[in-house]
Amino acid sequence: MVEFDEDPSAQVCVCRCPEKSVSAITIRKDRSGYIFFEVVVDRGPTPGDLSGKFSSMMSAKDAVRRYFNGMAETVAARRENFAKEREERKASHNAAKPDPESR
Repeated sequence: MVEFDEDPSAQVCVCRCPEKSVSAITIRKDRSGYIFFEVVVDRGPTPGDLSGKFSSMMSAKDAVRRYFNGMAETVAARRENFAKEREERKASHNAAKPDPESR
């Protein structure tokens, strides 16, 4: 599920997909002064599918959505998801055991 946090007044949109990636992708107005939008990644190089200029915020969002839907889960996201699941299992396992001090 792709989450879009859009600020229309600043013409910036931060896109996240916590199931597949830890890093966020930002869509912002191009700094050249024209009507175009560009996609910027906070870590590493911009993926080839997202490099270039987009004519509208909506077309950039569609490209980001297609990118996240087609990509595999990153190692960092997999590690975080496993840790979260492990904590949930641990909490449910500990909740099922009776407390020996309460007797």
